[in-house]
Amino acid sequence: MLNAPAAVAAALAAAPEKGLSERRLVYVTVTDRATRDPVPVGAWTGDEDLTMQIISATTGLEETRTYYAMPALKVGEITCTTDMTVQSASIEMPQIADVVQALIRTHDARLARVEIHTLYLDVDTGQQLGTLVDWVGEVDKAPIRTPPVGEEGAATFRTVSDLMSMLTRINPRKSSYEGQKLRQGDEWGKYASTAGNWKLPWGQKNT
Repeated sequence: MLNAPAAVAAALAAAPEKGLSERRLVYVTVTDRATRDPVPVGAWTGDEDLTMQIISATTGLEETRTYYAMPALKVGEITCTTDMTVQSASIEMPQIADVVQALIRTHDARLARVEIHTLYLDVDTGQQLGTLVDWVGEVDKAPIRTPPVGEEGAATFRTVSDLMSMLTRINPRKSSYEGQKLRQGDEWGKYASTAGNWKLPWGQKNT
C-alpha cells in the first residue's frame, strides 16, 4: 500500500493531465576508513545543494539531511517484484565530483547502506510537495570507469535490495564446526578424552 503525503498523492493522480516534476535523492552511508564510524553522504539531481526534512527508510523517523547538487546523477530502473528474486539498482555519478571522490576514495563504500527517494515538485510553481522512498539497499560493487583523454569518467554503484539480500544470504556458521564451537562450545569433542579410554573387546557387548 502506497503511503504518500496528500500533496504527492494529488500530483500522482493528476499526472495523466498535468505531468510530473520530480528529482532523485540518493543517500549513501559509507564508513570512515580510520575510525570505522558511519558517514552519510547525499546527492540529488538538482542544481543547488539542498537541506530538507525527510523520513528515514531505516528508522521511519524524520531527520534533516543535506543533498549535494549533482545534475549528472543517474539512477537506473528500479523493478518491483513479489517474489524472492534479489533485485538491483544502479547509481551513476561523475567521477570527478568531490562528493564521489569522498565516497570511493576517502571512505569505504563496501556494503554501504543506500536509500533512494523521489522528490515531487509542483509542476507550475516548482514548490516541494513531498517525497516517497523508492529503494533501500546496500552497495554490492562500485567500479570506476577511467575515461579516454577529453572525456568524462563515471563511478557506477551497483546496489542490491537490502531485504532480499538478507533473506538469501548464506550463514556459514550454521554448518561450520568452528562456527558451532564459537556459538555453543565444543560439544562434539566434549567427551573425547573419556571415549578414548573405553576398551570394547571385539565381538562382545559393553555392559
